[in-house]
Amino acid sequence: MRRIGITSEKGGVGKSTISWHLAGALSGGRPRRRVVLVDEDTRVQTCLEWAAAGQTLPFQVVAPDGAQTALERPTDYLLVDSEGRPPLSDLVAMTQALDLVLLPTGTTRPEIVSTIRLWGELRAAGTTDRVRVLVTRAAPVGHAGRDARDALRGAGLTVLDTVVRRLAAYERAAEVGGLVRDVQDPRAGEAWSDIQGVAREVK
Repeated sequence: MRRIGITSEKGGVGKSTISWHLAGALSGGRPRRRVVLVDEDTRVQTCLEWAAAGQTLPFQVVAPDGAQTALERPTDYLLVDSEGRPPLSDLVAMTQALDLVLLPTGTTRPEIVSTIRLWGELRAAGTTDRVRVLVTRAAPVGHAGRDARDALRGAGLTVLDTVVRRLAAYERAAEVGGLVRDVQDPRAGEAWSDIQGVAREVK
């Protein structure tokens, strides 16, 4: 079982959106892989709310107290959508407990500076070998996403190649508690392609 956490110390970077759709992308293939998504953000419970919308999902969403029962069955991937803005000690503990931790970040200068600072704190704790930065909510046109990715790499961070663009299709998926690949939107295919790119890099 591969264990992947998605966390961020800043809000508005698409943490739960990435967790939700990555769970869907990782469950695909032949044979279908079993994915359990644990919603640890008990204050907001975004993924649990989406799951309650009644859509048929290719993965299971559980609260932290339901994780042990869910994992009694053979599972290929465990995804953890962390609490919002966890303290550094919790981030360090996550990097020590899981196989991989994704840090989503936006493309603005304050977000980039904050991510570089956090990386430095994690590096001081000796845990960045399991951490990957993911640039999210990039403008659909232009080079802001790639520029942010290159700036982060230039600062010594390990960053995924894939950039997740800010597309309205994700909002439509959230409204119905489904996956972006299944919504009626002219750019849904592009949005799903971004998510599949992330999935390929974290498998």
